[in-house]
Order: sequence, then C-alpha cells, then structure tokens
Amino acid sequence: MRSSEFRLAATIATVTLAFFVVDFFFFRRSSVILDSDNWFELANVMMVLAAIIVAMMLVEWRIDKDRSRTGRLIAASAIAVRSLAKNGCLFVPMSFASVWFMYLASATDRPLMDQTLAALDAAIGFDWRAFLDLTNKQPLVAAMLVFAYHALARQLPLLFLLLAFAKRLRLTEFIALLAVSSAVTAILMSLVPAAGAYAYFQPRPIDFSNFTVRAGMWHFTELMRLRSGEPFNLLVTRSEGLVTFPSYHTALGIMIVYALRDYRWLFWSAGCLNAVMIVSTLPEGGHHLIDVIAGAVVAVASIVVVRTIASYDRGEALAAPAVFPLTKG
Repeated sequence: MRSSEFRLAATIATVTLAFFVVDFFFFRRSSVILDSDNWFELANVMMVLAAIIVAMMLVEWRIDKDRSRTGRLIAASAIAVRSLAKNGCLFVPMSFASVWFMYLASATDRPLMDQTLAALDAAIGFDWRAFLDLTNKQPLVAAMLVFAYHALARQLPLLFLLLAFAKRLRLTEFIALLAVSSAVTAILMSLVPAAGAYAYFQPRPIDFSNFTVRAGMWHFTELMRLRSGEPFNLLVTRSEGLVTFPSYHTALGIMIVYALRDYRWLFWSAGCLNAVMIVSTLPEGGHHLIDVIAGAVVAVASIVVVRTIASYDRGEALAAPAVFPLTKG
C-alpha cells in the first residue's frame, strides 16, 4: 500500500473509532436504543465484503500468468472489485458510527435554532419564502430542481464504481473526504440543532405545489420523536438524514465534483448537475441559505484537510492502473 493510501485509510479508521467512542459514551444516557439487529447486519455486510476480497485475490492468483487480453482484463477487473470491497470495509463502519451519532445528537431538548438561521439569512439579504415562491411559480425550474436534488443518491454508487475501476486511490481519498466532512458536520449539528426552513416558515401546500409533497420534511417526524425524550429504537438501515445545519447535500455535491477533477467531461457534467442540486437544497431540501453556505465551507475544509493528510504528488495520484482508462482533462 502506498504511503498516501495508508494515511487516507488511517484517517478514515481514526474518524470511525472516534465516532464509536463518542457513541458508546453517550448512548447509555440517551433515549436512543440501538437495535441488536444492527450488529448482525453490520457483521453480515463485513463478512460479505471480506469474502469478495478473498474471492478476487483467488481470481488474481489464478489468472496471474495469463497474458492474453481477456486474462489481463479479468485480472484488472478483479483488482478493481477487490479495491471496491476493501474501501467498503472502511466506508460501512464509518457510515454506521456516524449515523448512530447523528441520532444520539438529535435526541436533545435543546431549543431549535431555526429562528437564528433565518435571521442570518435575512441579514445577508436572502428571503427564503420569496425564493420558494419564485421557484414554485416556474414548473420547469421546479422539476429540474427536484430531479437534481434526488439525483445525488444515484451519483454516489456510480462514483464508487467509476473510481474503483478507473482511479482506485481517488476512491480511498473520497471516503476520507466523507469521513472528515462527517466529523465536522457532527460537531456543527450538535452545536446548532435545527428542523429546517419548512418546519420554521410552515408554508401552505399550494406554496410548494411544484415540489414534492414532503419537501424538506422527510425527517421531521423522526426528529420530533427523538426530541420527545421517549425511547427510540434505531435501525441504521432505515435511518433518515437529520442534519439541517450544515447542508450535507451541499458538501457532498462539491466533494463529488472534486473527486472527478481528472476527467474534464465528467467534471463539468457533474459540476453543472450539482450546482443545480445545491440550489435545490433550498426549496426541495428545505435548508436555510446559511445551511448551504456552511455545507460549502465543510466541503472546502475537508478537501484541504484530506489533501494535507495524503500529501501525494500528481504522479502518485495517477499511478494506480485502470481497467477502463478515461480521457483526463
């Protein structure tokens, strides 16, 4: 393993361990109960990933002396799948621990700070209600915003596959970005509990008729249950995104574009899509503008931190072999 890859993996592992330590410290005094099925499901996923790694190593060993075009393609594909599984072994526990923390941090009776966030928006001249009205009056614009917002969930698995086959070091780098940004987001959401602009402004259904019925409110029932102090049984696989401040959609959009920086056509395509997605976090995601600004700061800060930790030069970053090389821009 190259030194930069090791440092990135160590960063992910460190963040994951920190999340678990904090989770175990706080869960005993929290109303959030972690269902025992979570550990069973986590163990199952990790065993499947381990089995894939072993299987791909056997394929590599079996095909090692085959110098034919097909043999080389199979070997390179096996290496890519093994890399995807190895990075999955880093990503899955980190996601598990960070989601657990998100629920623990949301189970608080601290006052929501949406009034302060809305006041900050007003101080910089942004009127959320007026922006919602403007975008809702243009059905085509609203449809584009809805599409872009929900396209983020499809971008992540595609990005994982692309980087595993085309630039494996970038995949570890991206997961490190997720880890660092999750840690920063965890701190900020703990300091600034909020429910979102829809919960605060309470627009009428007709005011967002061209957006989805539950725009910006998917998480609200879950959040209120957590804040009620009643026992809450958590299944991580059925969790909701509870973070309002900062906007993690914004952070993810920027980090995805950054991960594609070596491929001009993908960089600009993803850049345009995620620029629209970031705008959509206001009327469809129900974020305050200050949430979006904070999300962008989280992304930039995470990129700086990960670049500093990796400390690789351009040659090392591009050195990993690819199954299907793409034109670099």
